[in-house]
Amino acid sequence: MVSVHEISFSLPYPNIDRQYFTCEFLRELLSLRMMADQSKKITTIPLLLAGCFCLLCAVLLWKNIALHFAQIEEILPSLHISNLIAGKTIFFIFIVFCLGLAIFILTKIPWRQLLPDTGNKVRLVLSLAAFGITFMPLFWLRFGAAAWLLTVLHAISLLLGLVGIIALSSWLAQRFQFSTHTLKGSWLYSNPWFPAAFLLGLSLYFSHHCFANIPHIEDSIAQLLQARIFATGQITSEPFLPKEFFFFGFMLDFDRWFSQYPPGHPLILTLGVLIKMPYLINPLLGVLSVILCYFLLKWSIGQKEASWGAWAMCLSPFVIFMSSEFMNHSTTLVTSLLGWVALYKITDRRKIWSIIAGLAFGYCAATRPLEGVILALIGGCYVLSTDGKLQFKSILNAVPYTLGFLAAVSLYFIHNSLTTGHPLTTGYQLSWGGTGVGLGEVNWGPPHTLSYGIINTFMSIAGFNVYLFEIPLPALLGIFIWAAWGKRLTNWDKVMLAVLILIPIGYLFYYFHDFCFGPRYYYVLVPQVLYFTIKGICIIYNRMVQGLAIPHQKVRSGLIWAGIILLVLQFSIAIPYRSSVYADNYWGTDDGPMREARRLDLKNAVVFIENQPWEVLQTKLHHLGYNMGDAHKLMFLVTLEGLNKVLTEMGYRGEDSWEAEVNLIELNKRIYIWNDRHIDAGNPPIDPWAVEGNYTYFSNGVLHQDPTDRNPEVILVRDLGDHNNKLLEQFPGRKTYRYAYDPEVGRFRILPLRL
Repeated sequence: MVSVHEISFSLPYPNIDRQYFTCEFLRELLSLRMMADQSKKITTIPLLLAGCFCLLCAVLLWKNIALHFAQIEEILPSLHISNLIAGKTIFFIFIVFCLGLAIFILTKIPWRQLLPDTGNKVRLVLSLAAFGITFMPLFWLRFGAAAWLLTVLHAISLLLGLVGIIALSSWLAQRFQFSTHTLKGSWLYSNPWFPAAFLLGLSLYFSHHCFANIPHIEDSIAQLLQARIFATGQITSEPFLPKEFFFFGFMLDFDRWFSQYPPGHPLILTLGVLIKMPYLINPLLGVLSVILCYFLLKWSIGQKEASWGAWAMCLSPFVIFMSSEFMNHSTTLVTSLLGWVALYKITDRRKIWSIIAGLAFGYCAATRPLEGVILALIGGCYVLSTDGKLQFKSILNAVPYTLGFLAAVSLYFIHNSLTTGHPLTTGYQLSWGGTGVGLGEVNWGPPHTLSYGIINTFMSIAGFNVYLFEIPLPALLGIFIWAAWGKRLTNWDKVMLAVLILIPIGYLFYYFHDFCFGPRYYYVLVPQVLYFTIKGICIIYNRMVQGLAIPHQKVRSGLIWAGIILLVLQFSIAIPYRSSVYADNYWGTDDGPMREARRLDLKNAVVFIENQPWEVLQTKLHHLGYNMGDAHKLMFLVTLEGLNKVLTEMGYRGEDSWEAEVNLIELNKRIYIWNDRHIDAGNPPIDPWAVEGNYTYFSNGVLHQDPTDRNPEVILVRDLGDHNNKLLEQFPGRKTYRYAYDPEVGRFRILPLRL
């Protein structure tokens, strides 16, 4: 969590040399002319200085707004405008000055010659309007003046960043040009292997140095545990611990242990478990994604564009960090790309490509069902209209495509049958009481409405602008350039556009939203965003050559210099900052308990982990018979102490409160009565996550446990106080320890525990 003061422009103000603010400089700057006729010389020094000022200001704003995008979302309701403007007078003067420079430079650009004339004015207006409402989540504006100021400053930073990059790259391109022959003959430029290897190296580095080669997100932890079960040849595992001590909300315990998630990604993780290096899987999936994306772009646009697309993908922090952890979105991306590549090859009239496409989208659905089904439907429509219209030969292609899809997605239904007992009932439904998709009461939290869905959608799109490239330019800018001035849609444009539109529409009805490495639910859209971004850049490239008569080599050099500048900013500012966030106990997860156990060389031991009070409350509610969704709702109504009092009133004391078979209807009534008393006494509404003190999460222990190992050297379990004796009765003779925060040394430690 970043505090208000940390977010409020904590960087030092730029050291502005006052000699540049003289009338003489302004007079010189006003002599700047950006003419289409290249025979007229541009006053390059003022251009360079103006561009540097604009870029400096943009970077300062970008570092303090865009890079803290997720944190701002959390603190904005309590953020006051005084926190943003206090003591920042010089900085705001500098912003206004740079904004004036940027506007002046923009007025001198020959837009009429640069931008193509479009006959469809409606398309132009809609594209610009869409860009305007997606670069920043406008729903923030409801939080008042501070939100309005942040929105305006973010818009200014994007404008200044664009002007600064244009000015600086133009100046560099005039003096340092890249040889066309050198680029064309470069091995780095003509195939996907080097960008793929580059991504592999980066993802392995961050997997080790940021994530310690362990999963950090609860979803990833549960799927790794499921992979360990699969590695033994089983679908589920028989519990060897009382379930309350090993309760982890994303694993189900109905006399058998299994994950709530579909089997697609855990099956692939199983390969890593078998070679004892599961952390290798996602980096390798990232490599496959780059290679498949390269060939998709090569066949659909061209080799040159494919090279740029492969490099853009491997240098995306969103892709780098997603490929460094254990998230199942990496499997979804690979299978979707394989499906698109196979669909493109269907024109070869070989049925094998139809089968491969069906298998790919089917496996995607067996990993993330919502995305897989949407992609499969889009792919099916493409198969039926390969030549632009429905024909009998297209129907023949659809048969193997459908069979391939059904064969792969059957894994999902078979897994459901073997775990929940019904092919259409998922572990997620058993755990949370619903699928999370739809309107009204879904899982926990307020009822999901269309307005909430729209808010989540715009938040995710705005986040995509920030997280995809982590540069002081919006990531979707190229798409809107294509949307405004692109040519008539090809069949492949329609397919890619359908994906860009339908995936967000699908998630419009999903109740949850967060930024985990970025807008993770949209990770599957990365190829489509790159596809249209490259097309948008090509439009600008062609207009600079044709409309302004600038030589190809200068335009190409300018684009390369712009890329280099952005890469320098990305690797010197964005990635170090983002990696420090992910390395700092991201999502409350680290390998502290097991690392400490190894340091002490513990053998034949039980380590009780003192975890968050709300986790103990959740554990107890679940143990009493509530599913995860209902338990989450009740956590906003009662504290752990309050629940114990309610159970005592019902006649259950001490150990009895853990082993009781409670009437949940009666317990619900008493919990609501307790909450009414709590509010009537003048106490604030309960925030279960507002915890004072130093605690850790039980996920830090469960991720090291093998559900199939019935006699591990070290058993990591929840600390449930007096109830701990029940566990020790099952494991007599083991030494007992407690993992908790030690204020004397200022860190978590394992200390002997006597019961």
